[in-house]
Amino acid sequence: MMPPKDGDTIFPAATGSQDESVRQTLHTLSQLLDTGLSSECLDICIRLCECGVNPQALADIVKQIRREAAGLEKSDP
Repeated sequence: MMPPKDGDTIFPAATGSQDESVRQTLHTLSQLLDTGLSSECLDICIRLCECGVNPQALADIVKQIRREAAGLEKSDP
């Protein structure tokens, strides 16, 4: 699979406004599922998936980073 070019989306037939609507819907779904991802982080994850990154592997890495960050916060005085 080739990485997307600038302007490519997971919905290639979507117009700019449709693409924004889809991203807003994905962000709303992310909030409902209490993922804790900001719009920016969610967009980055979407782009990584568009580039062929395995979504499960990406989710595992996000969880690992959160665990490590929580450990660092506990050790800070």
